[in-house]
Amino acid sequence: MNYAELIKSILPQVLLASRLINNPEIAPEVRRRNQEILFQEVGSAVYAKTYDMNAFDMNIEYTKGAGLDNRHYGMAKVASDSISNGTEIDAIISSYLVDTAAKAQGDAFKIALQSGQTPMVNRQAIGATTCAWCRGKAGTYEDPDPEVFARHNFCDCKIFTSGYKTRNGLLDNYKKPKK
Repeated sequence: MNYAELIKSILPQVLLASRLINNPEIAPEVRRRNQEILFQEVGSAVYAKTYDMNAFDMNIEYTKGAGLDNRHYGMAKVASDSISNGTEIDAIISSYLVDTAAKAQGDAFKIALQSGQTPMVNRQAIGATTCAWCRGKAGTYEDPDPEVFARHNFCDCKIFTSGYKTRNGLLDNYKKPKK
């Protein structure tokens, strides 16, 4: 399952919210703080959803991942500063969200391996912007290192996971287990 597809469904709203916050009439420190809140909340939601869905696939649904790291501070700084330096941030925000989902996938994978599960990972080089490094990482891994989930800016590679409870690529038949 390529959970980066989830990003496409929320990206327009995140971009709109970031643009609203980046009103040049708002003081820079207020803009930055509001961007921090936006990227922390959205990043946490993306991480949690991606982790839960991977944990379900990998038969470790009662575990919890490490959570979002501090990258939202850097993202907030870049977004806030884009007003003064003219940086186009849409692709950077998209990359931030994809990287957050990849971190959740990697964390779930690490815990699955520690729990004795053996999920599979298929990394695919899809389009014209797939870089040479990702093309070299493309393939199916049965017992990979968690670094197989590493991504970087502006690359369009796809990472699919499957495990004991695969849903044949369908998001709509995922239900979070009740404790």
